[in-house]
Amino acid sequence: MTTGVRLGRAELIQRLFALRPAMHRRFNEEMTRELHDELHDVTIHQLSVLEHLRHGPLAMRELARALGVGESSATATADRLVRQGLVERLADPGDRRLVLLSLTGEGSALVDGVERAAARRTSRMLSALSDEQLAQLVDILETLRDAPSAPFDDTTEHDGARR
Repeated sequence: MTTGVRLGRAELIQRLFALRPAMHRRFNEEMTRELHDELHDVTIHQLSVLEHLRHGPLAMRELARALGVGESSATATADRLVRQGLVERLADPGDRRLVLLSLTGEGSALVDGVERAAARRTSRMLSALSDEQLAQLVDILETLRDAPSAPFDDTTEHDGARR
């Protein structure tokens, strides 16, 4: 919390940078507790696969690219999800050589349940903010999301000061 003293941009960036690990840890710990019953034996990595498949069937190559992993890693994860009954393999009607991965009904239900639990947990965490603060936070995050990427300049230190 600030004590009424206006901090400079560099100090604010340092404080934000310092807060990131604690906020990440808190969010993950609380989400893991909240989602424990929903996830059963599904890992966070497997959940990521299920969330990608929620938008429709994907070929293994597309899934691997979306996850940022190799095809062998994506295949191993998909195999486990198929064995759990959460994902199924389908023939691609446009190219019989390709196999598509798709959520089963059970997989869709799991993703829906996780999303509902995550929304409840996020709502409880954000209850510490006033409506005005929450609106500001959303506005700030949307601004950051929509901002063009700044080019990398290694002559600028992390606090924004030039070397």
